[in-house]
Amino acid sequence: MKLGTLTTVTVLAAALPALAAPTCASPQVVQGNNCTLSTSLGWVAAGSGIASLLTIYVPPNASGPIDFEVTALNSSLGSAYTGYFGFKGNQPGNPGSAILTLADIVAGGPNSIGLVDPGQETQFLITQVCWDPTCTSAAPAGAVPNMFSVQFSASSPISSDISLTPNPMLTVQFLNGSGGVTFEETETSVRSDSPYTLIPGINLGAAPAGRYVYTGAAVNLPFDAISVSNLNNANSISGTLTIQDVNANTVATAPIPSIPPGGAAGYLVIGRSPGDTLGLFPSSTVLPAGTDGIFHGTLLVSMDGLTVDGQCIVLAQEYNGNTMLNLPVFHSPVP
Repeated sequence: MKLGTLTTVTVLAAALPALAAPTCASPQVVQGNNCTLSTSLGWVAAGSGIASLLTIYVPPNASGPIDFEVTALNSSLGSAYTGYFGFKGNQPGNPGSAILTLADIVAGGPNSIGLVDPGQETQFLITQVCWDPTCTSAAPAGAVPNMFSVQFSASSPISSDISLTPNPMLTVQFLNGSGGVTFEETETSVRSDSPYTLIPGINLGAAPAGRYVYTGAAVNLPFDAISVSNLNNANSISGTLTIQDVNANTVATAPIPSIPPGGAAGYLVIGRSPGDTLGLFPSSTVLPAGTDGIFHGTLLVSMDGLTVDGQCIVLAQEYNGNTMLNLPVFHSPVP
């Protein structure tokens, strides 16, 4: 079941003169004879009552097709996890489903996206994250079982065509017990080459005893998560996560582990239990509470190791009750 149509045209190199490299509008980069834009969607959710719909669209006023390709697919454990990883899904409106891995959806794979013509849309509904070829095994220890990040490239010899084409979009669908959609939210893939990322308006359970406490299927206090992608950097990147109060005073800091080139990793801001490898801050972290018993402030992400044309993409989500909110992210040349 293809995510799209990949068309390949082969010519003899000696038959045509060499093409001049195109002029690409920032943040696009030159790759061969094309301008290429890399973007990322963090924390795609599928399973445990959630499904995700990926949408790719090229507007009708584009002068030609855009080549969309998936370049990376990572679990919440990041690129250090080397076991089986994939997802189950289908094109909306079509019966049945397929289990796909990165090998199936990268450029040249049997289910790659490929060329999308002007005015054409392609969608894929992801219903479950898979940790084995049958999609029945439980997630390994420390992993968020129903979430992953995915990275894309969009390429065209015409820079303006990429500029007017929207980035891949994610629609997260929250389902009821019978499979109906109760509510949805959307997220557009993003790109940034800034080493500093500010995420204001975070809300966290201030005391360990109140975090990750559920009433039924809903958490009682909000908690946050971030994902970081390392694109086009020649080396690994690492950094620091700082929690600030509403007056920009530093409350706590923690290291962000090294992320290799092409890798991505997702973390809870604060761990769920002692030794939780998914949390950047230990579960014992105490934050100053507001009058409502919740900490309100800002996250500052500072990354080191970015190279020329390198990208560091940061996304953040907040969970409150049984809802998820994609947090606004601001990029700055200074912390």
